[in-house]
Amino acid sequence: MKKIRKILSLCLIIIMFTNTVVFGEININDNIKGALLGDLETGEIIYEYNINEQLALASITKLMTYTIMMDAVTSGEISLDDDVVISGHAAATEGSNFGILSGETVKLSLLVKGMLIVSGNDCATAIAEHVGKTEDNFVNMMNSKASELGLLSASFVNPHGLPINDEETGQNHMSISDIYKLVRHILKAYPQLLEITKLPELVVTERNFSKVATNPVLGVVEGVDGLKTGYTDKAGLCLVTTLPVTGSGEEFRVITIVMGAQTNEERVEKTKELLEYGRNNFNMQKLVDVSKMIDQVYIPSSREGKIDVYPAVNFNKLVNNDDIVSTKISYNESVKAPLSKGDKIGTISFYVNDEEIGQVDATVNKNIEKANIFVRIIRFFTDLLG
Repeated sequence: MKKIRKILSLCLIIIMFTNTVVFGEININDNIKGALLGDLETGEIIYEYNINEQLALASITKLMTYTIMMDAVTSGEISLDDDVVISGHAAATEGSNFGILSGETVKLSLLVKGMLIVSGNDCATAIAEHVGKTEDNFVNMMNSKASELGLLSASFVNPHGLPINDEETGQNHMSISDIYKLVRHILKAYPQLLEITKLPELVVTERNFSKVATNPVLGVVEGVDGLKTGYTDKAGLCLVTTLPVTGSGEEFRVITIVMGAQTNEERVEKTKELLEYGRNNFNMQKLVDVSKMIDQVYIPSSREGKIDVYPAVNFNKLVNNDDIVSTKISYNESVKAPLSKGDKIGTISFYVNDEEIGQVDATVNKNIEKANIFVRIIRFFTDLLG
């Protein structure tokens, strides 16, 4: 059998027309401690500044508190419909609060809203005590979860982020890159979080409570549906946001993190610039789909002759609107029937602006039977005669 050597180049020139302003590049590094813009699905970081330094976390902490609580809900240990009896310790928690009182009973689901929408430190403490039995035990759970998720920079001393004192040991800490990992984990594991964090205010009629959400970009940047604010003297003004992006290509979701802004105006403007840069300059391309044939290859020893080729897995890539994407298939030097469904017969390589960015296996998506002797003889002479 002749060696099968074939390279298929599929060039996809991506052009997106938009009526919005498109930024060639951005620089928001002044007067902040760090920033990041990234994609939820692929984990690709589009923009970064000082993302590996361990920083004071402030109320961004509450994202980990929510994660621990939802783990317990998912395992059946607790329910969001639980009635939580508020301790004197929880009610006395200082800083931003929801106004819960010692001895009263509050639904866990309401405490979650109070923690995420208006950043209630008292709610975070009450949740911690309900899940972990004691706040100290819950903090141990937070640090264990951080280790489980590979958040090597994370260090927690309480469930809300308010400093215990002015010393470094009295602060919760995490790097921006690890905050990004945590946010990606939460949004994949518990996307229902967004149904809470998208709310512009918390109104509880029976408590005579009404307060605007702490997130300052809700309603300012169209589509924003989360995620969490934070502030202490040590941490500065912090904000984690997210929004879905639709339009050209596949839908995707951007995540932004701004830590240590000096004023709320700067925090909002820098977050807004990151979000708009991601939305206006990038799109998600599904380069191959496991359900769609990508090529046909001739295998003389097979009964069918021409065989359909499929990718082993999907491959998505977030690309700049000006990027040129190409796909190349390199087949194994010797491919013979019979073949079983899923057998690898080559490699699909992906390039952005001629730089390789990934590979997946090229496979057959059904069993390929061997041709009988008569068919192979005919094909041999046909190939021989050209």
